[in-house]
Amino acid sequence: MKAWLKKINRWNFDRKMSFFLTIAVVGTSLLILLVSTVSLTSSMTQKTEDMMKDQLATLASNYDEVLTNYKTLSYALIMDSSVQDYLHYTDKSDPGYDKAAEGAGNAMRNAINMHESLNFVAIYNYQINDYLYKGRENLSASAFEQSMGMDREECMQASDHGTMGLNFSNNYYKGEKYTMNVYHPMYSTNHMIQELGVLTLSLNDNLLEQLFRKVDNPISSEIFLINTEGTIVSISDRSRMKTKISYMDKISEESGSFRSGAKYVEYQKVGKWNYYLVYTISLFELYRSTMVIVAVMVIVILIMTMISIVVTRKVIARSYQPLDRVVSQMDKVAAGSLDVRVDEEDAGEDFAKLSVGFNTMMDEILVLMEQVKLEQHQMEQIRFNALQAQIQPHFLYNTLECIHWQAMADGNQEISTLVKALAKYYRICLSRGKDIIDLEQELEHVKAYLTIQNMRYDNIIEYTISVDEQYMGVKIPKMTLQPLVENSIYHGIKVREGQKGTVHISVENGGDTVDIVVEDSGSGMSLEQIEEMNASISVYDDSFGYGVRNVNKRIEIMFGKEYGLRYFRNEQGGVTVKIHLPLKAEIIYEEVL
Repeated sequence: MKAWLKKINRWNFDRKMSFFLTIAVVGTSLLILLVSTVSLTSSMTQKTEDMMKDQLATLASNYDEVLTNYKTLSYALIMDSSVQDYLHYTDKSDPGYDKAAEGAGNAMRNAINMHESLNFVAIYNYQINDYLYKGRENLSASAFEQSMGMDREECMQASDHGTMGLNFSNNYYKGEKYTMNVYHPMYSTNHMIQELGVLTLSLNDNLLEQLFRKVDNPISSEIFLINTEGTIVSISDRSRMKTKISYMDKISEESGSFRSGAKYVEYQKVGKWNYYLVYTISLFELYRSTMVIVAVMVIVILIMTMISIVVTRKVIARSYQPLDRVVSQMDKVAAGSLDVRVDEEDAGEDFAKLSVGFNTMMDEILVLMEQVKLEQHQMEQIRFNALQAQIQPHFLYNTLECIHWQAMADGNQEISTLVKALAKYYRICLSRGKDIIDLEQELEHVKAYLTIQNMRYDNIIEYTISVDEQYMGVKIPKMTLQPLVENSIYHGIKVREGQKGTVHISVENGGDTVDIVVEDSGSGMSLEQIEEMNASISVYDDSFGYGVRNVNKRIEIMFGKEYGLRYFRNEQGGVTVKIHLPLKAEIIYEEVL
C-alpha cells in the first residue's frame, strides 16, 4: 500500500488529477447505483409484500364467510323439526316413519333448491342404521355409498370450537371433480348428549376451485390452503394435495411472513377456522423486475461514467498546459539557468497570476542573491563579534570576585553579598548560551535578583519559594521569572511607599503540565486591566528583549500555543501570574558562538 502511494506521489499533477477524479466519478457512480438498488429493491419488495398481504386478507375473509355459511346451513337442517322427527325413529316399521322420512326429505330438497352450490344432502340415522339422500344427481353418479366412509375418515375438525368436519376431495363422483364435503353430528334438540346421526353436505366450492388455477399476477406465485397440521387442502398442483409442507413450524400466529429456502412465504389464518391461506413466491421472481431495472441502470451509469472520465481527462490535460509550461521552466531553473521566464499570454486568469508570480520570483531571486552575498559578509562580522564577546563575562566574573574578596577583607558584608548576588545573576543570565534552563537555575537567578533589589530598596520585599524537589528539573526559558518578579516590585510593591510586600513562588501540578505561580501583595490591577493584559499578551514586541509579552512569545515558540502566561487577581489584592509549561520537554540546546 505504501509503495503504491509513493508511486502515485511521483506522478505529475495532471495525472494525479485524472486519477483522483476518475476514482471520484467511479465511486460516486457506484454509490448512486448502490443507493438506488437498495431503495428500489426495498420499495418494490415492500409493494409486493403488501399486495400479497392484501390478497390473502381478502381471500381469508371470503373463506371465513363461506365456511360460516356452511355452518349456518348445517345448523338450519339439523334444527329443522321434520329432520328432528325423522332422527327419533328407531325402526322403519314404526307408524309415522314414512311421513317423517318424507318431511325430512322435503327439507333436504328445499336446501338443495335454495343453494346452487349444493350437490347432495345426506342424513344418516344411527338408530335405524339407514340414511336419506337427496341430490341433483342419483346415488350411482355421486358414488355416495362407496365414498362416504373413506371421505369422512379424511376430514378434519373445522374449528377448535364445534364438531363440524370438512374435507375438500374428489372422493365423490368417481374422482371426476373436487367437492367441499361437510360432516356435522346430529343431536336431539331435547337431549344434546346423545348423537343420533350425521349430516353430510357436498358442495361445489368456487373459492377452493380458484386455487387450482394460477393466480392472475404478473409475478409467478402460488396460493394454497392448508390445515393447522400442515396438510395441503387445495393447490394448483393437484399432485401435491394431501401432502405436508416442510415449514409448518414457522406458522404459528394469525398472520406473518418468513423466508424458507429460496422462497418468500406469507400466510393468513382463515377467521377462527383451522385453516391457513399461504402465498409463496420465489426470491428470484420477487427480485426479477428489480434486477432488470438495476441492469438498465448499470448500463446507463457505465456509459455516463465512461463519458465523464473521457471528458474529465481532456479538460484536465488542456487546463494543465499553462502549468506544464511553468513546470518546464522550473526544471530549467533547477538545472541552474536563472534567466528563464514564462510567457504570460494565453495562460488564463489563474495561470497568468502564476506566470507573473514565477517571473517576479525569478527577479527577486536575483536580487536576493546579491543580498545574500552582502549578508554573508555581515554574518562573518557578527560571528567575530560574538567570539570576542565571550571573553567579556570572564573578565566581569573575575572583577566581581576581586571586589568580593576586597569587601570581605574590609569587613563590608553588604558589599560582599551584593557582589556575589550580582555575579550569580549574570552567570545565570548567560547560562553558557542556553535558551532553556532547569527551573532550579531559574529560581537561583530570581533569588539573586531579589537579594540585589532588597539591598537597593532597604528590604521591602519578603519572598517565599515553595517548590517540591520533583519539579526542579522542569524546563523553562531563561529569564522567565525575573521580568514577572520585576513587575511585581516596580508596579505593585514599590508604589506602596512605607509598606513591605511579599512575593510567593509555587508550582501546581496539572498531570502532564505544570503551572509555575508567581503571587504578589502589591497594589494589583483592575479586572479591565487583567483582561486587557491577557488579551494582548501574545502580541510580540521586539522593542524589549525580555518584556512580559516577549517572555510569553518565547514560551509559545519553544513549547506551543497552548502554553504561556495568564494573569489573575488574588485574595491579597495583588496580582497572580501562572506560567503554563509541559511537565516534561525534550529540548536540544544550541550553544551560541
